Amino acid sequence: MVNQMMKRRKFLIREIEKCKKDIDELPLGKLEIHKNGKTERWRIVAEGKRIELPKADIHSARRYARKMISVERLAVLQKELYAIDQYIRHAPDIQAMAEKTVKYQRILDKDKQDPLPWHLQEYETNDAFTDNLMHPSPSGHVLRSKSECLIDMSLYYRKVPFRYESKLILGRNVIYPDFTFYNERSGEYKYWEHFGMMGDYKYRKKALEKEELYIVSGLMPNENVIFTYETEERPLSASAVDHIIDMIIDWLE
Repeated sequence: MVNQMMKRRKFLIREIEKCKKDIDELPLGKLEIHKNGKTERWRIVAEGKRIELPKADIHSARRYARKMISVERLAVLQKELYAIDQYIRHAPDIQAMAEKTVKYQRILDKDKQDPLPWHLQEYETNDAFTDNLMHPSPSGHVLRSKSECLIDMSLYYRKVPFRYESKLILGRNVIYPDFTFYNERSGEYKYWEHFGMMGDYKYRKKALEKEELYIVSGLMPNENVIFTYETEERPLSASAVDHIIDMIIDWLE
């Protein structure tokens, strides 16, 4: 376990340095996004001043957006690095305690077979295009995009049980929804598909075909399956993610 932690620690240090480099190379200040109904305003906060960013200046907005993503990711990576350092520091004590108590634990565990929670049990996942899995999350998943990573982290920090890219059979089709949820009391499933490149025609065509597959299989939008979308000009927002997670938590309860 300690060896695995050391490998993970090296990875985190590399990623932290990348984030710091990205932040240093991008403009000073941070981007604030304010919404009033359907109207969205961009402001740059730097040196105590707030400057309105015109919608026409999409180039600057994108640079600041990349910076904010790096800032958020840096904070998460640093927290995980701190946790790993704490574990490594106390690992000898943990190991010694485990060795001393294992003989007593056998008695407590005798004839006891508590199943793992649904979301921690083994499941068949998507093994295609694994090179695209580039964005690690504190949940332990490695995601295909920054937006998927945002969703994954938000679900994890809000303690929502879920699976990432769990196999689903619809008729003769096998698909892997981005996120799967299970209501243990009702026995119902809910799925969340995020389509992150809707500005691309080929991607959009495949996304719409996938939506149709859900519908003809009897899974209705906003009832059994949630669809979210983004383009380069309109990325997925954290507030939209939180709103959907609120609905999922209500459904689970």
